Amino acid sequence: MSEETRDMLHEAALRIFADKPQDLWAVLQESGFDKALLPESKGGAGVSWADACGLLSLAGEHAAAVPLAEAMVGHWLMDHAGVEGASSPTIASSVHSEQIRLGSARDGWRVDGTLPRVPWGDTCTHVAFIVGSGTAAQLIVVARDAAGVSITSGRNLAGEPRDTLVLDGVVPQAVAPAPFDARALLCLAAILRSALMAGAIERTLALCVEYANLRVQFGRPIGKFQAVQQNIALLATQAAAAHAAAEAGSEAIDEWFGEVGEPVGEPLTHSIAAASAKIRTGEAAGQACAIAHQTFGAIGFTEEHELHHFTKRLWSWRDEFGNEAFWSRELGERLLAGDSTQSLWRAMVPMATVARGATEEAGAAR
Repeated sequence: MSEETRDMLHEAALRIFADKPQDLWAVLQESGFDKALLPESKGGAGVSWADACGLLSLAGEHAAAVPLAEAMVGHWLMDHAGVEGASSPTIASSVHSEQIRLGSARDGWRVDGTLPRVPWGDTCTHVAFIVGSGTAAQLIVVARDAAGVSITSGRNLAGEPRDTLVLDGVVPQAVAPAPFDARALLCLAAILRSALMAGAIERTLALCVEYANLRVQFGRPIGKFQAVQQNIALLATQAAAAHAAAEAGSEAIDEWFGEVGEPVGEPLTHSIAAASAKIRTGEAAGQACAIAHQTFGAIGFTEEHELHHFTKRLWSWRDEFGNEAFWSRELGERLLAGDSTQSLWRAMVPMATVARGATEEAGAAR
C-alpha cells in the first residue's frame, strides 16, 4: 500500500470517529474498515498489520465501542478457513485448549467446550478460534446461531460485551489447518489491544492537559502548580512509551508474516517486542488512569464527563488477552529457555552484540 493511500485511509477513519455517527459500527463496516486486512480483491484494503494497529489507535483515542480489532482478525481468519458471508465475525482465545474438545463423528466434526468472555459474542455472526499447537493446530469457525450454542451475556468494566459461549455438540462451519497456534493468536490479539490502549492513553493525556489549563484554584490554573506539572509530564512519558511499545509490537507481526503474507520463521510469541507490547502499555495504562483521576478529582468519575470512558476501557483492556503479569512470565520463560545467559544478555543489552562485533573487527584490522 502506498503512503498516500495509507494517509487517505487514516483521514477517512479519523473523520468517521470524529463525527460520532449514531451507528458507528455500521458506518465503519460500510466503509470496509472491518475488512482492512483482506486484499482489495476480496473487498479489503490490503493494509499491513502495523497500519491496522494505527487505525485501532484512532479507535482507542475516540473510545469507540465497536469490535473493530476482533472483526479485522476475524475476517482474516474467515478468509483463511474459506468461510464466506460472515458479516460480523469475532475471535475467542482458547489457549487452554483442554476447555475445547474437537471430535469427529460419522457426519463430520463436533465441538464441545466453553469459550469465556468472547468480545461481542452475542452480537457477532461467527466466532473463530484455534485449538492445539504446532502443526496440529486447528482453526475452527462456529456460527453464533448454530444448534448447540448457548450464550451467557456479560460485560467488562467499560460496558463492552464479553459473553460466554457454551458449545454442546456444535457442528462447526469450518475446520481447517490453522496458520498459527492458539498461543500466537493470543499474542496477536494482545498487540491489537495494546494499540487500542495506546490511543486511549494519548487521549487521556490530552484531556488532562486541557483541564489543567482551564481549572483555576487559588487564583491560577492548576497546571501552574509544580506537582500537577510533574504528574502530567510523567503521563506524557507513559503515553510515548505506550505508543512506541504498541508500534514495535505491530511491526513484529509484519516481520513475522514477511512478504508472503503467511507466518514465517520463529513464532510471534518468541518476539521480545510482541510480548513486551502488552506489558508496557498495561503498565502505562495503570499510571495514566491514576494520574488522570488525581488531576480531575471527583468530576472524572461522573457519568457526564468523558474521562471515565477512557479509563474504564484502559482498566478493562489491560486484563484482556493476558495482563502484564501473564506476558512478563511468558517473556521471562522464553528468555531463560534460550541460550542460557547469552540470550538474556542480548535481550537486556541489544547493542552489546553489535559493539562486540565492531571491537573484534577493529582488532582484526590492527
